[in-house]
Amino acid sequence: MTINNHISQHEWFCPETTSSIIYHLAFLAPGHGDSVWNSSECIAQHLLLTEYRTALFNNINTHDMNWPPQFCIEFGAGAALPSLVLLKEGAKKVVITDRFVNDETFDALRMSVDTNAKLWNISKEEEEVKDRVVIMPHTWGEDVEKLTQQNTNNNNNNGEEECKADLLIASDCIYNPTYHTSLLESASSAMDINSLFIVGYSLHGNVQSSQVLNFFNIAQDEFGLKVVNEFTKEYDGQQGIGSVDKERGTVYLKLLIKA
Repeated sequence: MTINNHISQHEWFCPETTSSIIYHLAFLAPGHGDSVWNSSECIAQHLLLTEYRTALFNNINTHDMNWPPQFCIEFGAGAALPSLVLLKEGAKKVVITDRFVNDETFDALRMSVDTNAKLWNISKEEEEVKDRVVIMPHTWGEDVEKLTQQNTNNNNNNGEEECKADLLIASDCIYNPTYHTSLLESASSAMDINSLFIVGYSLHGNVQSSQVLNFFNIAQDEFGLKVVNEFTKEYDGQQGIGSVDKERGTVYLKLLIKA
């Protein structure tokens, strides 16, 4: 459904449930941000379904994920489906970020948050939505202090010091190796030893697979982030860019922590 000349409205139905989420897409979103890619759906499903979430988080000896998380950051959010799930699940603070190109992208995100908050009876009158969701531009590699200081309502925060994220998400953000280091600079700066970082991706064929996977070598060698859990899920081709190539439809999820 077209909302105006710049934004359209859609509904995502979570497999294996009756749950759905309304999301909006800006026609002028950067890259392929005008679509929802498989990895975004896959992460959303793993956050929404108890069985999937348990498999993702609960097999890590050094970390306990208290659900819902207190403070979450999504990088390169696009339609921000995982962030909307976190809002639905009761996360205390969700920071939704993407690179700024135009206002329409952020208008679409705000529409998604406000529409679902109304459906989920999250009161706008009490400013609960404003307290729980921040939508802001962020270019990877920039100082993340503005992001981490958004958690000033945490009971353990005095309102001035930055607070690291419990959960970070990057969905289909590593297909271009040019930006690997800058994304890791942002993510690692927003993490401490208790943080969990979900990276979802597909192999789109734009570069060799080894170049995409080198992201995790850089994460380990230069930033001290190691993979502690991983999953694979098959889709019929890559949504978002219209490819029917099944190889491109495979989604890989990896969970990273600070070593």
